[in-house]
Amino acid sequence: MRIDVDPEERREIARRVKAELRDRMKSVRRALGPDARAVRSAKIAERVLALPAWSRAGTIAVFVPMRTEVDVSLLERAAREDGKRVAAPRMVPPYDGAPINDWSLELRVLEDGVDPIESGHMVREPPATAPRVPFEDVELILVPALAFGQDGSRLGYGAGHYDGLLPKCTHAARVGVAFDFQLIAEVPEEPRDARVHTIVTDARVIDVGPP
Repeated sequence: MRIDVDPEERREIARRVKAELRDRMKSVRRALGPDARAVRSAKIAERVLALPAWSRAGTIAVFVPMRTEVDVSLLERAAREDGKRVAAPRMVPPYDGAPINDWSLELRVLEDGVDPIESGHMVREPPATAPRVPFEDVELILVPALAFGQDGSRLGYGAGHYDGLLPKCTHAARVGVAFDFQLIAEVPEEPRDARVHTIVTDARVIDVGPP
């Protein structure tokens, strides 16, 4: 017997499941000590550097990691040594006083020797004085997540900032980076959710291909 589920009810179920996954993944990631994080991050960097998309890219976008996220500083340094332009997201509100979920991400040059600044929303980012990088210039973008599905689906923090950013980077290979325990079978998706093309963990590389 087929049971029809109302689309709104389906979306609500997906939201509840994603909220539970977020809590679980945050707890597991917090349990990873700094030494283990450094070792796993180095393995991820090694695999990213071996990607053909990395070799081809002249402009890459990284992210400034929070304390428990994958440390991408090795990739940032390697990009500069290869003569690549390095960008990172900066949060921008549509108007004064806008709620955080209404903010969007722009890309600014992450300049060597210039420390990222605290945004006030628990993330660090390039200063407003850094040069802006057009979305279409980015040829590879590193994407963080709390979890990735093996089909390229992504579980973020719930604000949808990367779901808005990724489609704008029309020429970029989307490379999700995460610790291997953050890889799950699939992530419940909503219509606006954006997938990645490749997932790199400390144990494997999964080539998903364009969505």
